[in-house]
Amino acid sequence: MMKNCARALTFVMAVHAVTVAASSLPIPNRGTQLFLLLESPAGVYMVMAMDERSRPVLQQWNRYDPTYDFISAVATATEKGYKLSFVRYVMTEDYIPREEHAELSFPYAEQPRYRFFDNGYIRGFYRNSVRDIDAHEFLPRQSSNQSMKPPAPLRSNLSVFATPPCRGLSLSR
Repeated sequence: MMKNCARALTFVMAVHAVTVAASSLPIPNRGTQLFLLLESPAGVYMVMAMDERSRPVLQQWNRYDPTYDFISAVATATEKGYKLSFVRYVMTEDYIPREEHAELSFPYAEQPRYRFFDNGYIRGFYRNSVRDIDAHEFLPRQSSNQSMKPPAPLRSNLSVFATPPCRGLSLSR
């Protein structure tokens, strides 16, 4: 799938916040760097920078049985934003390997939300850099008529980590 693993570290932010309404995420575009927001059915959100033309988006495997789910993306700039071509190599409990494809557009002027295979939803948004992403964008917003009481401690699990784009795995046909 990817032969060159000596690429720069990738920024990934994972947020587990079951109470976050997906329709409120994230605030409007500002910048030219495309970031992907992956929303899993379990309420876990992962933000990933499309900082290279081609990159892995999701890599999951089970070391106890031969199931896996690998998704990679190739970005193409357009006049209105970016178009991403996704390729998914997956084998579930039926042990039948499959290859799936999807092409999605992420225009600057809007933030469409797409069904992302059977892994939840995906949304693209633009910022100037990783430093331009505020973790509060992914937490519930308070309406102006709520009381000014101090907020309760956050129950969200917010973590930021860097991972190499591949971990020595390759798909062979």
